Amino acid sequence: MRGTTTGRPTNQFLTGAGPVQNELLFPSRAKRRAMDVSVSERDDTAIVSVDGRIDAESAENLDSALSGVLARGGKRILLNLEKAAYMSSSGLRVLLKKLRDLRVVDGEMALCSVQPDVYRVFLLAGVHEVFPIYVGLDEIFAEEERETKGNESP
Repeated sequence: MRGTTTGRPTNQFLTGAGPVQNELLFPSRAKRRAMDVSVSERDDTAIVSVDGRIDAESAENLDSALSGVLARGGKRILLNLEKAAYMSSSGLRVLLKKLRDLRVVDGEMALCSVQPDVYRVFLLAGVHEVFPIYVGLDEIFAEEERETKGNESP
């Protein structure tokens, strides 16, 4: 009988569950990479691009990037999710909180290039009704350009 001094059987995978053991139990965790967030500017819009998984561990990075835009006085944020492979409820919480913060200062946030798995999460949570969602960056800026030209007087 396998056992410890308590007489109860032990499981070799549950003892000393350090990084190597966790990779054995959850191989997908070993393959995950950190999420990268970059911020660029186009006209008066901050484009925040996400590359990777937006989960409980990485949502803080997204929160920091969005907070930085707000701290600099930004009122228009476009979140590019072209390379976002996953979004958890932590990520949704960050987006909704920052949208609320933006609305206080008459700001706005839109999403673009949302991947199917992430969009499915938005549908389940009802977030697709809260944010404008565009196919891609080109669509947004082309629409803006058309509006600008339409408002110009001859």
